[in-house]
This record gives sequence, structure tokens and C-alpha cells, in this order.
Amino acid sequence: MKQIICAVIVLVIGSSAVAQSYKTAIGFKGGYPGYGSISAKHYLSSANAIEGNVGAGSYGLWMQGLYEWNHDLPTSGLNWYIGVGPNVGFQSSKLNNGSTLYLSGSALLGIEYTFNNIPLNLALDAGPIVQVLPSIGFGWGGGLAIRYAIK
Repeated sequence: MKQIICAVIVLVIGSSAVAQSYKTAIGFKGGYPGYGSISAKHYLSSANAIEGNVGAGSYGLWMQGLYEWNHDLPTSGLNWYIGVGPNVGFQSSKLNNGSTLYLSGSALLGIEYTFNNIPLNLALDAGPIVQVLPSIGFGWGGGLAIRYAIK
């Protein structure tokens, strides 16, 4: 039991000391929702970041905002993160002679790697989506981001 407690303490202390390898990263994120979007992530502090994604799909325009908490992993340039945020989208529809507003919230768990020698950031995440408009629904989303890292 002592060994388990010591291991947990070491992991918590080790993951709380975050030193991101970039300040802002801009690029492309593919996945659901959005299928393809322009993606930007900006660190507010060493462990907290905001991410914004704007894209389009078969349904129309889609936007997402995320607040993320980042934690280092033992490998240099590798970290994991959790995040939450809203999604909003508009879909043109012939059925209602106009557009439909889609509103949902996302939670995600991800892993990201930033190369040391080149300004490239890769991120992979997934998590639940709760839709509130135009109807209540639940789903699962995720994506792969490839971004240019600005130090």
C-alpha cells in the first residue's frame, strides 16, 4: 500500500510541473464534429490553454471553443490534456427554408506531441458530445490536429 501511495504522489508532482514547448500553434484539425477545421491552440500559462476550431462539413459552418488543462509526460515534447467547451453550428436546410442552429458541449481527453527540432505539433483527442439544440442528444467526437508551433 505504501508503494502505491508513493507512486501516486510521484506521478502527481511530476505531472504538475508543465513546461510547454510552444506558446501558440496554428493548423488543421480533422475529425468529428467539423470533419475539417482551422485549429489554433494558445497557452495562457504553463498548464492552461485555449483551443479554437472553425470548420465546415456537409451540414454547414461549425465552431468550437475549448479550455484545456495540460500535463507533461516523461518523454520530452509529449503531454496529455483534458478540456471542455461549447460547439455551435449552422446548417442550411431545404426542409425548413432556412438554417438550423446546432448547439452542444464537448469534453475531451487527448495526447499531443511537439517536435523539438521542427515547429510541428500533433494532437489526438476524443470525448463525449452533448447536443442541446435543435434536440437533446449524445454522441462521441474526436480529431487529429497538425499544427505549426510558434515558440
